Amino acid sequence: MAIEDAERQPLGWFDDLFGRYFHRVYAYAVTRVGSAHAEEVASETFAIAWRRRDVLPDDPLAWLIGVARNVAREQYRDALRQDLIAAELTSWAAAPQVTGDVAELVADRDAVLRGLAALPERDREALMLLGWHGLSTREAAEVLGCSRPALAMRVHRARRHLARHIDGAAHDSDHERGGKTDE
Repeated sequence: MAIEDAERQPLGWFDDLFGRYFHRVYAYAVTRVGSAHAEEVASETFAIAWRRRDVLPDDPLAWLIGVARNVAREQYRDALRQDLIAAELTSWAAAPQVTGDVAELVADRDAVLRGLAALPERDREALMLLGWHGLSTREAAEVLGCSRPALAMRVHRARRHLARHIDGAAHDSDHERGGKTDE
């Protein structure tokens, strides 16, 4: 059945497209990203084909491979970007902790950076969009692809985790200086 004929049926055209080309798109993805990520690339390719069905050519293989190429490239960029951010935060967190006469602001900054590095990526991103990048809750929720209530819950959880980490850092700092704690 031709793809054009399958379009007359609600999902028939997509079943046909998927059945005919998934294995070839998957094989291409394996050569680009390896077998560990190939299914994700192929699946995203077909999700894009579904969304862009109005521009899908009659002979879609080259178009699908081009989309898979772009998906793989974007995945690589995202992974690289996340690795760079994690490395930067880790290097800040691994820096020797400041002691002695240095201003308390520097110590607070260090504790916050260490706390941010300890957060899961999605929680850290939510806090950074609001706090560092100055986005509104509506804008941050849009960037993250979630509702405002979901963002509020994520931010609440991240702030709680960050506060526990900062309190723990302050507690450790008091012990290092021989100070008393509230325990």
